[in-house]
Amino acid sequence: MDLRKTQTYVSLQILYTFLASLLMVYHATQHYNIVDQDLFWNFFTFGEMGEDLLFVLMGFTVFYTSWQFIEKGEGFKKYMVYTLSRIFFVYLALIAIPGFIVWNINPEIHSSIANISADEWWQTFTMWFGHERIAVITWVLTQLVFFVILFGLAILNKKFIYLWYLVLAISLYNLIDRVIFGVQPFGEVTDAWFKVFSPHNLEFAFGAAAFFLLHKGYRIKQYKLFLLFAIIAVFAVGAIHSQGVHDLYNSRVLNFGIVSFILTVAVINYAQFAKEIPHNIFVKLGEAEYIMLLIHGPILSIVDFKFATHYSFGWAISLAAIFGILTVSYYIRIWLEAPALNFLYRKLLGKDI
Repeated sequence: MDLRKTQTYVSLQILYTFLASLLMVYHATQHYNIVDQDLFWNFFTFGEMGEDLLFVLMGFTVFYTSWQFIEKGEGFKKYMVYTLSRIFFVYLALIAIPGFIVWNINPEIHSSIANISADEWWQTFTMWFGHERIAVITWVLTQLVFFVILFGLAILNKKFIYLWYLVLAISLYNLIDRVIFGVQPFGEVTDAWFKVFSPHNLEFAFGAAAFFLLHKGYRIKQYKLFLLFAIIAVFAVGAIHSQGVHDLYNSRVLNFGIVSFILTVAVINYAQFAKEIPHNIFVKLGEAEYIMLLIHGPILSIVDFKFATHYSFGWAISLAAIFGILTVSYYIRIWLEAPALNFLYRKLLGKDI
């Protein structure tokens, strides 16, 4: 059975669409704030939660589709080809689009964005354009690749799971330090060792926990009420953060991460009780979520700073740009990524996706 065609996996594509849309509105909100304006009353400044939801979903998805490899003690090549090609092929292909636009048209949007930089080793590996604006993408990419490699090692030998436990334990200490003590034993968030033991590693563990609940047969019978509760929890935490009631940024793994976990579990349970696999535009867009994450930043920056923020109806321009990015990402997925990856898989593994 292809797990990617089950109710659970397909339903989660809707969440991927949600997180990508949330991030785009969040970044548009940032652009408006920079020029002393607000977009939708600044409510969606909590949209950075989309990154936390991505880590939780990534943790669940990898365990859901690949735990069988660990149980069998084989399948390392297949797993690594699937995951790394999915991450890097579309990244290296599509980063050229915003890279070209930013480098040639809008090299310095604003100092608060243009001065963001990545670690030199990672920048050398992924950003031949040498432009700092692309660095916003790479910190998420760093965490994804790190998690993928650790999981892959466990396929080779189950004892590597203990290495994952060690990383999680140190990441938990790093989170506690960040929230309470402020000693910063692993440096700032941009430092290499902080990335290795990032608190965000715990969110992959949240996703793994969601998988094991499903794997052990745990179900929530009142799944519709639980789903409603999860949605309310997301926007309640978002309201607390975005309206300045309490700044949750340093403790985001505890707040954004946990509500992302609750939302993931709710959707998993909803899928288990659903009679049919949902097939709608949100599911289809979910397949293109990673493409949206790669191309939306620079494109939205140009649209917002050059056009939207200069007009009273700028919010409509920003929303139109987001809709355009959703549409373009979907067709890039269908016309470029899926065919190219199928070709790659046939060459390396002798089979399609």
